[in-house]
Amino acid sequence: MKSYRHVQIQLSFNSKEPIYQQIKAYIINEIMRGRLLPGALLPGSRVLAQQLKVNRNTIILAYDQLTAAGWLTSHYKSGTRVSDSMPAGQKGPPGQEAPPKPSLHIPFRHVNISLSPSNPSGNYDIIFDDGRPDLNLIPVAEISRECRRLFQQENQRQIFSNNTERGNELLLQEVNTMLNNDRGLAVTTENICITHGMQMALYLTAQTLLLPGDHVAVEHPGYQPAWHAFKVAGAQLHYIPSGPDGINIEELEACCRTTPLKALYITPHHQYPTTTTLSPEKRRELLALSKQYNFVIIEDDYDHEYHFHTHHIPLAGMEHADNVIYIGSVMHTLPISFVCGPAAFISSLSAYRSIVEHEGDPVLQQAIANLMAAGDIRRHIHNTRYVYMKRLELANSIIHSIFAGQAHYMRPQGGLAIWLQLHKAVEAEQLLRKVQSAGMNMVNPLSYYTPQHSSIKGLRLGYASLQEPLIIKGLGKLAKVIQQL
Repeated sequence: MKSYRHVQIQLSFNSKEPIYQQIKAYIINEIMRGRLLPGALLPGSRVLAQQLKVNRNTIILAYDQLTAAGWLTSHYKSGTRVSDSMPAGQKGPPGQEAPPKPSLHIPFRHVNISLSPSNPSGNYDIIFDDGRPDLNLIPVAEISRECRRLFQQENQRQIFSNNTERGNELLLQEVNTMLNNDRGLAVTTENICITHGMQMALYLTAQTLLLPGDHVAVEHPGYQPAWHAFKVAGAQLHYIPSGPDGINIEELEACCRTTPLKALYITPHHQYPTTTTLSPEKRRELLALSKQYNFVIIEDDYDHEYHFHTHHIPLAGMEHADNVIYIGSVMHTLPISFVCGPAAFISSLSAYRSIVEHEGDPVLQQAIANLMAAGDIRRHIHNTRYVYMKRLELANSIIHSIFAGQAHYMRPQGGLAIWLQLHKAVEAEQLLRKVQSAGMNMVNPLSYYTPQHSSIKGLRLGYASLQEPLIIKGLGKLAKVIQQL
């Protein structure tokens, strides 16, 4: 898509050569070094002549010669633009590799992280994401209407005056009420900090809690973006197996005996990626271990609202949960998340937040707070929970009928994805290629495992974002792909 905003041209003339030649040389140089990109719109001859204080015919001459040489193109009512390709015999950025730019010689922190997207892209009929909600069900109209109302109200300054280091005051109060009433926590607003999404919550938690060399235990398979947040903070990771019953408590305790753990990161409500819900007994064992070996539990409750059967109180809401830092979201489809923990810890985390995102998003936060207070968010979650339950029932019936003999499957108690445990290990890249050849896409299964893995047994399949006909068609195609491996 071509721009309708012309580029800036700044040129100081010398007296050694004709002005039109200097203009030509300047434009060619800017194209060669990659500033003037293909399709860039140059100022009109009259405008540029006034800007450079030269005769308009000088600009016309320079443009005409550049056009004749293939550097520029000119069309009626379209203006003069940089050509889409370089003139014959020339080498440069348009359509070819740009010359290498000098590297920065001042030392800096190198970060090289490559994560599989949670919502794979591409021109595919069916995409199994990692458990995202159906974007068509987001209450866009209600949120937009409330934001518009806030912008149109007379006292707009009040919105910004409600903003604190920990987030919008009304939103903090609503989140506090939700945590205490719905999730069993006993906290005040001083224990809560609002963040822009779950990954920011994880990053700020890691930066606040961890020092270089600290030891952190994580579930395996598990959530790689959290692993990277801990690694960037300087932590050494210890991978604890997670199976059909959740994290292996015995292996965790063995790790504690030999390693001074600073923290355990865990997703007990719907283990990521296996969807297992940790039993109350194991939750109590974890809290006891945390006390015994003096480590923090980072509880990631990324989709608490979508639990379909027995209600489980988060670790942070149980007795003796003083060592728990709780991370969650207001609604799985919104970039409004929070960190909950001891007041002193949250005070430091909020200071980090003010550096990363000083202004925040006061209008959206105020709008969500108003919708929470009015009960709109609760109604939306209740309605979508019913939709996702129906889709899970459909996926469950299909899997039991067509994956028999190929995969082990346990119906999850909640969440927006399912976990297939294949009976035999498969090469992940080969599986991905065959899935894509069948007109589908999915999250790379290797994204749940440590780098030494090339073959896998587990597949996480997000079902909630797919309409019923696509669930039927997609699972049927996937069964045929697995049969061929």
